[in-house]
Amino acid sequence: MNDKADLLAIIADELRGHPQMGPEDLRKLIVQSVLGGDHLLNDLDRFRRELLREWAEIPREPIEPIGREAIQPIDPEGRTARVHLLPCKGRGVEVDALVRLLAEQPRKNGSQSALEARWEIVVDFARAGHLPFDPSELSDLAVLARLPHHSVGYGFASYRVINDITRPKAANRLREWGILS
Repeated sequence: MNDKADLLAIIADELRGHPQMGPEDLRKLIVQSVLGGDHLLNDLDRFRRELLREWAEIPREPIEPIGREAIQPIDPEGRTARVHLLPCKGRGVEVDALVRLLAEQPRKNGSQSALEARWEIVVDFARAGHLPFDPSELSDLAVLARLPHHSVGYGFASYRVINDITRPKAANRLREWGILS
């Protein structure tokens, strides 16, 4: 496994799905890939409320979002992923079961040093011309203390982060729902 090549492929996939994304959207992807969804799990009542509110606003059709599968791996190790709500709802996933799976997941416990190292790789990709972003603009984002919201250009986004799709409990449930091969 080549972590840098895998990371570049993840970013390229994100750019294909969201060609108007901004640097802050890339920062969000990388933060989630290292730190997972832990920050949302600090207040489980709020986590549940927000997911249920968002779920209620998603139409049952179309079944597929814009070019997106239900599971989008976001780290080079293939463990951390975004679970896209629109295809989950379209495939009949029971929202309370999804809330439980996500709320009960173990924390990722990613480190700030791992985030800084991965972000530096991303900045190097931009320096090498592999990304459509100015390297200095990406370097400026390294100091963000909070996870940014998606930009207007990013487009539709409705997902939650699952810290480890390879964990047997998670993998089995995702397979039962027909959203993981």
